Amino acid sequence: LDCNNVDPPRKNGESWNVDNCTTSTCINGNVTETSVACPTRQQSICANGRSPVKVYSENGCCFHNECKCVCSVWGKSHYKTFDGKSYEFNKNCTYYLMKEINTKYNLTVTLQRDTQALTVKYRSNKVVFHSTGTTMVYVNGKHVYPAYSNSFLNLRGPNTEMSLEIPEINTEVVVKADFFILIDLPNALFGGNTEGQCGTCDNSQNNDCRSPNGQVESCSDSAGHWVVPGTSCVIPTTPPTTVPPPTTPKGPICNHDICDILTSSVFAPCHAVVSPGPYVKTCQNDYCTDKKIACRDLEAYATECSKEGVCIDWRNTTNGLCEYKCQSNKVYKACGPSVERTCNNRYNTIYQNGSETSTKKSREGCVCPPGTTLFNTVSNKCVSSCGKRTSHRNGCNTCVCDNDSMSVECERRPCTPKPSPNCTEPGQQLVNGTVDCCLNQTCAPTAKTTIKQEPFTPGPCQECYCGPKMDPITKLNTITCKPIVCYTNCSKGYEYQTVPNKCCGSCVQKSCIFTLDNMTHTIEVNETYVPPGDKCVHYTCENIKGQFFTKKTKISCPPFNSLDCEPVSMSCTYN
Repeated sequence: LDCNNVDPPRKNGESWNVDNCTTSTCINGNVTETSVACPTRQQSICANGRSPVKVYSENGCCFHNECKCVCSVWGKSHYKTFDGKSYEFNKNCTYYLMKEINTKYNLTVTLQRDTQALTVKYRSNKVVFHSTGTTMVYVNGKHVYPAYSNSFLNLRGPNTEMSLEIPEINTEVVVKADFFILIDLPNALFGGNTEGQCGTCDNSQNNDCRSPNGQVESCSDSAGHWVVPGTSCVIPTTPPTTVPPPTTPKGPICNHDICDILTSSVFAPCHAVVSPGPYVKTCQNDYCTDKKIACRDLEAYATECSKEGVCIDWRNTTNGLCEYKCQSNKVYKACGPSVERTCNNRYNTIYQNGSETSTKKSREGCVCPPGTTLFNTVSNKCVSSCGKRTSHRNGCNTCVCDNDSMSVECERRPCTPKPSPNCTEPGQQLVNGTVDCCLNQTCAPTAKTTIKQEPFTPGPCQECYCGPKMDPITKLNTITCKPIVCYTNCSKGYEYQTVPNKCCGSCVQKSCIFTLDNMTHTIEVNETYVPPGDKCVHYTCENIKGQFFTKKTKISCPPFNSLDCEPVSMSCTYN
């Protein structure tokens, strides 16, 4: 490719990134592409007999091989550790199958052997599986029906085989009703940091059978030391029977041909993915004790194969010994969907996620026959069509009844969001209420409250406030009122007068008020005040349009002429 034909054209020696894994350089007018150099990959051989998986780098250009951490428990006493070491154990206590040596992700898996109850704890979530013919599951104490999900967990599958997925840590736990447990952890997160009956996932079987004190011993002995503190044990009345090692069968009774299916062409597509060796040994041992129990070994291996994306239809090769029986309204599928389609389209949209076309998500079980649909996950009924539905209101729910399945589904009626009113006027407050099952907000006066459900408005001569104490009946804060005290002592020159329709009157001016020689004096209207020491000055009070004025008048004497006086009578007088 010519450097001038690139958009934009490039100069000689210029380099640029085509994508995360490729760099292009213009050399002598031509574009040369160089891929990111990846380190040499070492060939991985997994101790558990599984094929290694590719783990890509963050940029997605390079990968390295890792061995998966998969532990399984099945039958009456069969265990296989993360690193593939098989052993037998059948004591009845509650044990750690897996816990972290150094807590990083807050994940633990425990098993109560006598009740076959498996408990998975992750963060603040607790999931408990009870296997009694079918599997019941409880999430944080609440009985749930798959499919189920919350912020951290996804629960899938019919009640005969359930899968718990924890996407945040790429972990999966599979539980089957006839007692099969599989724990799948990513090596990148848990490698070298697990302990318990499933051992330490580090691609070495040498330390799988370690006790809590660090001592390595036989797995059957070390397994008994992983009792969960604070749990009680059920001690059997008779000593447990030690399972003898496999021996060469004698006579036709122990001719375990059924176990040969595991190494035959039936399971051949899975041999390169999951080694059948441990299951062959347990199958031969179980068959010589109980033929039916041997079916669990084949089923356990088939489940592990299905988990790795290899579905095996094997039951029809056992001459009916390992037949899978379904209810009369359902049919058996060796490679059925992980989530079966129902009449609830919203459920299908959320939980199916293309499971019908994904081989890795296939599951063995009973499904509705062709031409029918599962009505819902609770009723377990198959219907020819989702049918004509009639709906009715039940409180705040709308319920739909289906004639074919005779079942009812209820959903809460939706509410149309409404903007909150603007209660900014003086004396208003926002009040929440309910109208037709939906939130209704209104503005209510704050000066009007309720006592014992009777309207109450403070009187004009009362002063009321909302107190801190609550009425035990109405659950409203109590109102406290006290009479208003009117101020009737008016200042000099003022007179107290009542005001119509008002609790208190006011002080009204009735006299003129003035100050003389640092003393306050009052004069009634149209009256005159003469100071004792100055009789030539008069002070008069006048009311002009409601305004009070003090008028000061000084008396003037006429000029003195001595000629107007008789000589004998004239004398001087001083004021």
